[in-house]
Amino acid sequence: MSDMKVFAHYIKDDTTGNEYRWRTLLQIGNSWNIIGSIVMKNPGSSKPLSKIVDEVSLKPLNKFSDKGDWYSFSVDKTMQQIENIFRAYYKQNGDKTLEGVIQVFNLMNVRDPNLEIALLKNKKANCLFSETLKDDLTQLVPPVYLGWGSLGKNPIFKNNAESIFNKVRKELNGQYLNREFYKNSYFHPLYLMLFGKNKQKCQMILDSFCQSKV
Repeated sequence: MSDMKVFAHYIKDDTTGNEYRWRTLLQIGNSWNIIGSIVMKNPGSSKPLSKIVDEVSLKPLNKFSDKGDWYSFSVDKTMQQIENIFRAYYKQNGDKTLEGVIQVFNLMNVRDPNLEIALLKNKKANCLFSETLKDDLTQLVPPVYLGWGSLGKNPIFKNNAESIFNKVRKELNGQYLNREFYKNSYFHPLYLMLFGKNKQKCQMILDSFCQSKV
C-alpha cells in the first residue's frame, strides 16, 4: 500500500453538531494530476487531522477549489480500497505505477461512518455544502467509479444520483455501467474489493470497469 495523503474541505456546524467534508482528494505519490474519480454515499470514518495554513501546501489545493478551508485527513479502510480499484484499473491498462490524485465525491457530505445516523443528521443539515452536486458534476474526471450502493435509489438522492449516472454513462466513458440506472449494483469499494471480492458479480464489475477506456 502506498503512502496516501488525504485532503478535503471541512466544516463543523456548532448549532447542529453536524460535520461536513467535501472536495476530497486522495493523493498517491507527489503528483497533483487527476487520475480518476469516485462517487459514494457520504464521508465516513476518515477524521480531520489539521487545518492546512502554509501557502506552499495551499497553492496546489486551491487550484482544485478555494471554496473553504483545507484540512488533512486520516486514511480509512474505504480509501485504501479506492486506491486498489484504481491500481487495478491502471495495471489492466499497462501502467503498473499509480501516482496522482483520486477525487472522492458523495451523494451527501454529512460525515458519519454510520449511514443511518448520517441520514438523520442530513435531515437537519443547513450547511451550504451539505451537498455539492452542481460543482461535483463539473469536476468529475474519468475513469469514474460509482460506488454508492443502494443509496442512489433512495428518493431523497435519486435525482442527483441519476444526474451523475447520466453524465458518467454518456460523457465520461462509463461503458462499464448498464444503460438502465436501476440495473447497476453500484457496489461500495469495501464490498467490491474486500468482502465480496470472491463473488463473480464483483469480479465482473471490476473487470468491466478496468476495461473502460478514458
